[in-house]
Amino acid sequence: MSALPDQICGISRQDYLIKLEEFHGHISPGTVMGGFLVDAAWNILGETPYINVVVETVVCLPDSVQALTPCTLGNGFLQVLDWGKFALTMYDRMTLQGARAWMSAEGIEAFPLVADWYLRRAEGEKVEKIRVVEEIMAGGHGLVRSRAVTMKAPLKDSAHVPTMACPSCGEYYPSRQGGLCPACAGQAYYS
Repeated sequence: MSALPDQICGISRQDYLIKLEEFHGHISPGTVMGGFLVDAAWNILGETPYINVVVETVVCLPDSVQALTPCTLGNGFLQVLDWGKFALTMYDRMTLQGARAWMSAEGIEAFPLVADWYLRRAEGEKVEKIRVVEEIMAGGHGLVRSRAVTMKAPLKDSAHVPTMACPSCGEYYPSRQGGLCPACAGQAYYS
């Protein structure tokens, strides 16, 4: 079992949990685990004013990144890929040097509640989330694998995107999407 970390992303364990709860709305195993991924990647990458993060799941992990780094969906420095993988890559957008962090298959097997939660093995029973969080905190960085990586290209396009008014509804949208905005072209998610 790994020693309990005194700090995660430069803040105390208690402040870490409070920060995640305030941002996410409750303490969840996914956001707590996400902090260890962020911390592991940041330890490899080091300090840079040009940080970007790519997460590979839409659940919990994006909130960990937004709570613990300057990268948000709104400022465009956080990109979300819906690959269903609990993993992230943190990189310097100027040099494209970065670090990838993911859940360790070997690490989670050493913590039965974490394994049951992450692998969704608890048939018919709901795993008590606070107990899973406690096990994640006990496992710490032992639950994570990480390595240095080089990005093939930045995932955020920094060029300004031309817009135009949709001839059907009058709303502005990126002109590269075609002659009609996505909603008027049949992709509306509302009626």
